[in-house]
Amino acid sequence: MKMRKFHPARNTGSKLRCQRGSMLLEVLIAMVVLAIGLGGLVPLLVASMHSNNRSGTDTTSTMLAEHVLEQITAQPADSVTTLDVIDCAGTDWTIATVGATVNGGSGGGNGGNGANLTSSGYVDWTQDYGSVPSNYKMKYVSCGDGGRQNTYEVRWDVITMSSYTRMVIISARPVGAQSGMRYVIPVNLRTIGGE
Repeated sequence: MKMRKFHPARNTGSKLRCQRGSMLLEVLIAMVVLAIGLGGLVPLLVASMHSNNRSGTDTTSTMLAEHVLEQITAQPADSVTTLDVIDCAGTDWTIATVGATVNGGSGGGNGGNGANLTSSGYVDWTQDYGSVPSNYKMKYVSCGDGGRQNTYEVRWDVITMSSYTRMVIISARPVGAQSGMRYVIPVNLRTIGGE
């Protein structure tokens, strides 16, 4: 039996010929896997951006409702004065603080003066904006980042409980947030105040 001599140069060359293009194929497969993985992250990114935007509008609605609520409750319960709030667009909104007994004012069967209330004691958003008494509603424009402005609809009702106490119910939501995927539940706040 005759032994063959081993020639490293000849064997290495044939292995190299067999492996040509495999590196390119591995890179292409890795790129496809990476593209599929990143494609799965895009919906998560879009959902998180939408959630972040919604949280911002919820926070602004709450802060705006708190601001108006504090302005009203800072006045004595028997006060008949009106207050002024100026928004980012320069609109001077007049805020009425006068209350009425339940079913004795403009707030419907469950309210005092102002926006109608539901039987649960929340502001009734099914009421048309135009039918809410003036000075018990506003479309407040807030200043946002980079000059971006958002409009919020605010409605309130004031119920006189006695000559020295009143309950204020206020609600706010972004304008245009009640349709489609952008539905935002309005913020509802209430407090009892007076002297």
